[in-house]
Amino acid sequence: MTALENWKDVGARKREVRDKCIPDAWKLETDHYVGRTNLLSVPSECGILTKEEITITEDYDAVGLVDAIRARVFSAEAVTTAFCKRAAIAQQLTNCLTEMFFEEAIETAKTLDREREINPTRPLLPLHGLPISLKDSFNIEGKDSVIGLTCFVGQPAAKDSALTALLKSLGAVLFCKTNVPQTMMTADSDNNIYGRTLNPNNTSLTAGGSSGGEGALIALRGSVLGVGTDIAGSIRIPSCANGIYGFKPSSGLVPYAGQQSPAPPGMVGITPSAGPMATSMRSCLFFIEAVLKAKPSMFDCSVTKLPWLGLKPSSEPLRIGVAYNDSVYTPTPPMTRGLQQSVHKLGEAGHKIIPISLPDFVVGLINKSGEPLVNSVAKTGLVEEPAKSLDEVFQLNHARALACQAYNKIWDTYQLDVILTLPAPHTAMPLDEWTSITYTSLFNFLDYPACVIPVGKVEDVDAKDSDFMYGAMDENMYNLYTGPEEYKDAPITVQLVGRRQEDEQFVKMAVLVDGILNP
Repeated sequence: MTALENWKDVGARKREVRDKCIPDAWKLETDHYVGRTNLLSVPSECGILTKEEITITEDYDAVGLVDAIRARVFSAEAVTTAFCKRAAIAQQLTNCLTEMFFEEAIETAKTLDREREINPTRPLLPLHGLPISLKDSFNIEGKDSVIGLTCFVGQPAAKDSALTALLKSLGAVLFCKTNVPQTMMTADSDNNIYGRTLNPNNTSLTAGGSSGGEGALIALRGSVLGVGTDIAGSIRIPSCANGIYGFKPSSGLVPYAGQQSPAPPGMVGITPSAGPMATSMRSCLFFIEAVLKAKPSMFDCSVTKLPWLGLKPSSEPLRIGVAYNDSVYTPTPPMTRGLQQSVHKLGEAGHKIIPISLPDFVVGLINKSGEPLVNSVAKTGLVEEPAKSLDEVFQLNHARALACQAYNKIWDTYQLDVILTLPAPHTAMPLDEWTSITYTSLFNFLDYPACVIPVGKVEDVDAKDSDFMYGAMDENMYNLYTGPEEYKDAPITVQLVGRRQEDEQFVKMAVLVDGILNP
């Protein structure tokens, strides 16, 4: 973008280039989706995918696909082609993609198949032939990473991000990048270049952010494994909104270096994490294991060198601390029901349920192109926030130390294995209304691993309780919940939390919990 170009023209040109990446044979007829709010069944009904491609994209998670490719049930080319086609359909339905490089991906898959034929006895790489999508902030050499800001259009990355390079080295096939909010600092994936990503469960509700494009794409199974980032909930919020699995590791576990970011280099604060978003919890486990075994510090020198130990899950019942709210925002009826039903299932399975209260440590946390702020960014007020002084940074670090002490006391007093709570006090919200991030940002502040598990959908029983009196902090939020009609098909999810840098044990416990909640 030059100083003389208008941001509107830049965005229009970028969208035109992107949309030309969809072949005519993959384009939807509007009668397949116009007038519908729930779009989840469109890909399998529209006639673009073959029966085999529907099977590939709907009947397998990431683990199953890698196994199927290894067993020669499908070729890498067939799997990649199926997901490229389905991602193109998802893009037309929800506007979830930023960069599409389908032809390159299919050629990569063909190369993997040819190399396997030439060297049939050579061991396959851990992610051989698996298509993986990436949040727009991850750099791929030769591709833009605009993160919703027109000033970054037309500046292709000179080299891959650390995680991009690692995934390629493991045999993954990268095929698309996904939409984010302007500045990546809100929970609505809307910007002036690509526009807004829609929620395929209910298009009147937000897809979340900042990894919102990833959430919508995976909900439509245009990908079964993608990578997002999380500094206040940016993996877990879109996972909650779209009803998929999302795992935020402890910081420093998964390579993060080399990404496009609106923050100044070297800025001190809460450390972000990169992590998987997927159609199953075992796919999240699969991703974390593959990354940790790949010596990630060779790709990113800032990575914490925690080895994969191959620990076996304990046969003892879990001690699960349950926090029914975060002491700031009270959950709406659908989320309350989802958490209560989850607690009941876990108790019935023999696990020890221990009600706990979370200590209240809620911490008060573009000009280059002349473009205006989109609504969700303007509402946060974050862009106008002045930079922190050195003294304020010291105060933040002190508050974090006090919070860590208080939470360590909870873990130790009750001898907890995990904490079960919610990722938000509500399901997906109307557009530009998601402002409560305390349920997710708390665990970034403490640097705990945390994941989102889908457990249901809004139902007729989730009527609004008009007599319930909520606190001043959440009255406006609760009033946005009008009842099950407007929130039809909105996913209900829970959040599971583990102890810092115990990610291997935690993700295995998460698989166990998911097996009980979603047998």
